[in-house]
Amino acid sequence: MRRLVFDLWPIALLLLLWQVWVSAAGYNSIVLVPPSAVVLDLMRFPTAYLLPALHTLAFALGGLGLGLAAGILLAIAAWLSELLAGITTPFALLLSSTPVVCLIPIIARLFGYESRTELVAIAVMTFFPSFVYCSTGLRQLPSMSRDVLLVLHASRWQNLRLLALPAALPALATALRVGATFSVLVALLAEYLMQTGGLGTLFAITMQQFHLARALGASAVAMALSVLLFEATRAIEHRVSTLYRAGS
Repeated sequence: MRRLVFDLWPIALLLLLWQVWVSAAGYNSIVLVPPSAVVLDLMRFPTAYLLPALHTLAFALGGLGLGLAAGILLAIAAWLSELLAGITTPFALLLSSTPVVCLIPIIARLFGYESRTELVAIAVMTFFPSFVYCSTGLRQLPSMSRDVLLVLHASRWQNLRLLALPAALPALATALRVGATFSVLVALLAEYLMQTGGLGTLFAITMQQFHLARALGASAVAMALSVLLFEATRAIEHRVSTLYRAGS
């Protein structure tokens, strides 16, 4: 509890200053609202946030799963083939250097302004960290382990199954942690730009209606989802790393 208070006091101070500033300045509610108004809206109308939050969470997790699967499969393919590695690596780097805001309209033009496009956008943007971390993990082998399998005349597939994939587990857990929080951001941007539902659409609509308290409430719920996913995946990463070190 003491550590929690120590970590959160800057946020509490910022909210307090925000409350005092808005109250003293007397801003109209369409310009800025105090944090107390956001909290009251969250408490009085929780159902207004529930379905959008579940929508965003479901698509974030679904897109994350697709992105992880694609990244792992392509990393394995690149590990097995040097030619494929030379083809996929520049493509992944090009994808990572493209801003999310610029990429989503392109994906929307290809797949349509539908919910499936949101899923595709999340998968595409979470693919890169999955590919990079998995590729790195497949090459970070324990000392002398490759020589042992070479002496035993292990095949390429046996090297992958018995050595490379187990060695890549900590890196895969890290990719899960990085992609989990990033998936919420991409989901919000896709929902905001394409109006497919979720917290991003709720934020866009309420901003157009000058309902600033609910718009900020949607942002707060999205932030809470991102933090929740980060903490959950960080616990998974810690557990996997602990088991890997114990097994080594």
